[in-house]
Amino acid sequence: MFSIRDWRKTRSSLLGGGLLLAAALLVILPLQTVEGGVQQLESAVESSSAPNQSDAGKSLYERLGGYDAISAVVDDFAAKLFEDPRIAQFFRGMGDDTRQQFRQKNKNLVCNVTGGPCKIISRPAKTIHAGLGITETEFNIVVQHLVDTLDKFQVPAAEKSELLEIIGSLKPDIVEEN
Repeated sequence: MFSIRDWRKTRSSLLGGGLLLAAALLVILPLQTVEGGVQQLESAVESSSAPNQSDAGKSLYERLGGYDAISAVVDDFAAKLFEDPRIAQFFRGMGDDTRQQFRQKNKNLVCNVTGGPCKIISRPAKTIHAGLGITETEFNIVVQHLVDTLDKFQVPAAEKSELLEIIGSLKPDIVEEN
């Protein structure tokens, strides 16, 4: 049987992985931020331009810059999550090794869902987040951190929109409380 400490560690690592995955691709639904009111992520899809002709036939993985670019984005994004006091409860009890596992699982996940060669090494989002009581506000905080990271790395609008669309449908598997 798990101790309280084991449960907290498991909860933290599972939540983090799922939140990153869900946040990575939410465009279909509106984003409500605590500080900034309502922002429609749908506008990212509407304002994205057609892919460059030289990019025709390339996977999203390739257009994003491959593994090294995805790795840099995930590292920056994860750091934002770990430091945000509004969602800190989901990352308490994570040591350096567990945080590194969190990053690696999410690098593999984003690599895989964008057409790269990586294998997903985590469980389904619904399994990972079951019973955590994640609210829509917490989910939206994570989404905003992802959007900020993608903007920081100047991900082009078309690729950003495509990336955000891929997992937008996972929100119902993550958010349990409104």
